[in-house]
Amino acid sequence: MLGVKKLLSAEEVASLTGLSEETLAQWRSQRRGIPYLKIGRAVRYDPTDVQAYLEGCRVSVSAPPERRQK
Repeated sequence: MLGVKKLLSAEEVASLTGLSEETLAQWRSQRRGIPYLKIGRAVRYDPTDVQAYLEGCRVSVSAPPERRQK
């Protein structure tokens, strides 16, 4: 049997990412953004793909330099 994961709805992905459902719909029509599955009329997202998208948004910052005392 396949290892079936819970797939996420567009509403759930919007909540997790802070993106609007409208943005997700536009991205789907433009074939960009987060990969999705089309099952009949239902649109679902694999949580692994959503996590990968979020990791791609990560901005690395360096530790602040120590302040010099005058």
